[in-house]
Amino acid sequence: MEQKSYLLAQKQVCYLYQYLNLTVLSIFIAISLILYVFWDVTQIREPLLNWYFINVFILLARVILNVFYQRTTVKQGSEIDKPFQWIHLFIFSACLNGSISALLIFIVPDTLDYYYTYVLLLLSSMIIASIASLGVIRQAFFTYLAAMSIPIVVFYLTHLSQTQSFHLYAYLIIFLFTGNAVMRFNHSLVSAFTMEIENTALKVQLSKETDHRIQAQNDLFSKSLELQGLNESLESKVKEKTNELETLAFYDTLTQLPNRHHFYTYLERTLSRNKINPESFALFFIDLDEFKNINDTLGHDFGDTLLIEVASRLRDSIRVDDFIARISGDEFTIILKSIPSEEELETIADNIIRTISQPYSFNETQTYISCSIGIALYPQDGQNIHTLLKHSDLAMYYAKEHGKNSYHFYNHELYKHKAKKFLLATELKTAIKKNELLLVFQPQVHCQSGKVSSLEVLLRWHSRKFGPVPIDRFIPIAEESSQILELEDFAIKAALTQVKLWNKQFNQTLRVALNISGFHFRQKNFVQQIESILYELQVDPQFLELELTESAVMKNTQESIDKLTYLKQLGIKISIDDFGTGYSSMSYLKQLPIDSLKIDKSFIDGIPDDSDNKAITLAIIELAHQFNLETVAEGVENKHQDAFLKQAGCSLIQGYYYYKPLSAEEIEKKLHLFSIPHQ
Repeated sequence: MEQKSYLLAQKQVCYLYQYLNLTVLSIFIAISLILYVFWDVTQIREPLLNWYFINVFILLARVILNVFYQRTTVKQGSEIDKPFQWIHLFIFSACLNGSISALLIFIVPDTLDYYYTYVLLLLSSMIIASIASLGVIRQAFFTYLAAMSIPIVVFYLTHLSQTQSFHLYAYLIIFLFTGNAVMRFNHSLVSAFTMEIENTALKVQLSKETDHRIQAQNDLFSKSLELQGLNESLESKVKEKTNELETLAFYDTLTQLPNRHHFYTYLERTLSRNKINPESFALFFIDLDEFKNINDTLGHDFGDTLLIEVASRLRDSIRVDDFIARISGDEFTIILKSIPSEEELETIADNIIRTISQPYSFNETQTYISCSIGIALYPQDGQNIHTLLKHSDLAMYYAKEHGKNSYHFYNHELYKHKAKKFLLATELKTAIKKNELLLVFQPQVHCQSGKVSSLEVLLRWHSRKFGPVPIDRFIPIAEESSQILELEDFAIKAALTQVKLWNKQFNQTLRVALNISGFHFRQKNFVQQIESILYELQVDPQFLELELTESAVMKNTQESIDKLTYLKQLGIKISIDDFGTGYSSMSYLKQLPIDSLKIDKSFIDGIPDDSDNKAITLAIIELAHQFNLETVAEGVENKHQDAFLKQAGCSLIQGYYYYKPLSAEEIEKKLHLFSIPHQ
């Protein structure tokens, strides 16, 4: 765009130059004509006319030459003072002017007498040119004078006559060449103007380029500052995200305690240091007892709040140099260094248990929770992460199995105990598949009529490898290994098949009562499974009673109510087993569609000597009466207990005082007695 503007300006200057040349030429011709017409000097008319024609042709030639030259200059975009252009101008001017002058000299005979005129012409032109030629245009004047000298030389060589009227010719020559000098001076001004335009355009271009460079530098500097700011912002965000990721990688988001990964890293470093500088330490494995019940009954938000409080209490219970971590939902670990004695570890464990067992109050709701602790010592109980964790975990489970809310140190017997449990679980699976489990039935006697109306179904297992296995030993194993579903499915089908046979053969209306685990009851298809078994065996639902613990029913209360309601509508009887040992709410009790409450054996054992047990038993019976529920007392072993329960208004009695658990064959032998009031 700038190059086009420059060429357009140069072209306009060339046009201006041509217009000025034509103006000077017109003025010169006009003055010559005026002199010729009005100046009555006869002796100069003829030479004036001759010179008139000569200079007219010379100036016309110059105009033509200038037009041609300027077009070439604009087209090529070149400057006026380049050497080859002046050589071209000299040759063209000399040839053209010389040819015209020679032609006119031969055509006009009177010019032979004007020798001195041409001499004066040469001298005057050189003087005027020397004065008028300035700057870069000087070459053009000398070129023109050199070209004009050619016809003078030609004239001098061919004509040697004296001139006439010398002063008139001198006047005419001075006039003519003054006009020519003015035209040349005009050319000089135009050239200077052209150069000024070119210089101005160059300055403008340089100024724009300078501005562009300055702007580019400013933009670059601004970009640099912007990039620097972005870089600082990015570094800040990267650092922030790195800290967040590090926190997520090494800390628990809920309790802000170190997480499992952090615990493993710390324990690994501790073990590595101990290889160089041996030092004993203890690993506490802490698990909250029945924490799942908190989540199921009070909600996960309550459970999360409780975990935060537990973490805070644990943090306050240890020393500054000890390390605590939350490695899973309700499991925590503590690494205690520089342990002086086992007694100090016991003191720390007792303090933790006492602290955790304090009440928790959130949103006007108060609850309690306990914990079980397993303790493993380095190096005697393990010298790597896996072994220490496994042994502390074994010790923790042993504490749970033996009453919870306690601690236990690892010893080799625990490993044997764990191994035996594993072997028992494997053996139990085989026993279920091969139908090696047996059913026994313990009659329940009605207190008022003395008749047997129902039988509680109990499982017995005589292992070929371990011998008789108590029910309180293999049922927890079945629950831990999820074999309880197969076990209870077998028991329900076998018991219903048997009672159907007895009722049909002996014209009885006996009902079988089966214990259902909380794990089985919480299965989504539990109700459909029971309904399917009844349909498959074609058994009347009224001959089936399901016994559920308080904890099993109170988890997901609304779902439990819906299931129990459907089962009751089928005709199945529902009983709450071991009532009083859990934490059921009276408000929920009135909503549950149940038929009876079973008083736990632990309350019956102290009767009639234990006043507390008597009070609890009386309260349960009275509560059942208020809700129109039956009560079943289990574990009755003497007449004093029997008399107390009958006097208190208990509905059914179950225990060795009346019947011990009997096999199917033994039941068949006593069926005829069940309809007779017991004495």
